[in-house]
Amino acid sequence: MTGILQDLLRQRGASGRFEAEEALPTRKAEQWKYTDLMRLEKIGWSLWLAEDSHGVTRLPTVLPGLEKTIDIVIVNGFLDRDLSDLDHLPAGLSVEAGPAAEAWGDDFTDRLSDALTQEEICIRVDAGKTIEPVVHLHHVTWGADDEAAIAHAARVVITVAEGGEACIVESHAQVQGRGFSVPSLGISLEKGARLGLYSALLDSAGSAQIGLADIGLADGAVLDSFLLTLGEGLTRRETRLTMAGERAEATVAGAYVGSGDALIDNTTFVTHIAENAVSRQFFRGVVGDRSRGVFQGKVLVREGAQGTDGQQQHKALLLSREAEIDAKPELEIYADDVQCAHGATVGTLDEDQLFYLRARGISEADARALLTRSFLAEAVEKIGRTAVRDVFQAVLTARLGGVTE
Repeated sequence: MTGILQDLLRQRGASGRFEAEEALPTRKAEQWKYTDLMRLEKIGWSLWLAEDSHGVTRLPTVLPGLEKTIDIVIVNGFLDRDLSDLDHLPAGLSVEAGPAAEAWGDDFTDRLSDALTQEEICIRVDAGKTIEPVVHLHHVTWGADDEAAIAHAARVVITVAEGGEACIVESHAQVQGRGFSVPSLGISLEKGARLGLYSALLDSAGSAQIGLADIGLADGAVLDSFLLTLGEGLTRRETRLTMAGERAEATVAGAYVGSGDALIDNTTFVTHIAENAVSRQFFRGVVGDRSRGVFQGKVLVREGAQGTDGQQQHKALLLSREAEIDAKPELEIYADDVQCAHGATVGTLDEDQLFYLRARGISEADARALLTRSFLAEAVEKIGRTAVRDVFQAVLTARLGGVTE
């Protein structure tokens, strides 16, 4: 039987950097030991090609309340110029689409992105320019009917030149059918650049996503990022962060909620190369039903990266006996003047707090929802932009009504 990988490569008409018999990674591979991709093999995915046409006529409202945005719309991996706001971009911001270049590494996700991506979208903020409106990057999956299973890949390259500043929100959602998407982000923050990057992965049951964000920071650059994952399918986001410049600062935070048989995997790898750089990882997760949450986080401090401050924290709640959390934080340090720490905890809702709320007339369901929201709010509060924080909090609050024991 032909595996999904070779089937997609056949549809693409090219093998990329894959061997003829290579398959999806199994749990025998260290980076995939907690994430079983075999569920993807049960579905006959159709790869979306450049000559195909979609039926999306308007954007789904996935982040209500996010207003006054510049919309950049990618449908099944391709920039849709008619749905996007490209005619009146503010000075200092440019958006272009063209042939895809090679990805940034040799890992499976890089090679998969290379093999399946057909178009690359480049977003650039010029030196010294501040882009005031939020740039909303919409990733949309569309199939001809509700039973369609569409595979697609998108490559977005973001450059914020020296002293530039922007806020980018990316959302991933299905309009019709279910999708297997392979989105990749390549981000370069030049000297003194600042970027707010806030991502919402709102995939539905039966969908899958294997995503990659490769981010580099130069001297004095600042990244404020947040990843909200509300999944019922399989979602994996690999974040690779390279602190290449002195006194660069980066926050990589996230919150996730899993229900049904969702599998949500946050894998991060932060490399400190330069002196006196600061990285913060802060994740909160809640899983119920038969869902599974995964956090694999590593901080590597190379020789000579003195003055590094690298912190990593992951906390999760189990809302059912069948739910599962796997956490593996790591530190690898080759410098002697650093402040680095990591921590991971998994627990259940506090029975004393539940009793306290119940004793004050709050129903058990409302009490559990209130405590869960409060737990996840610790992560959402890390979002540096108030308007975006409020929108993400509202989406999260609405979603928690679907979490069951």
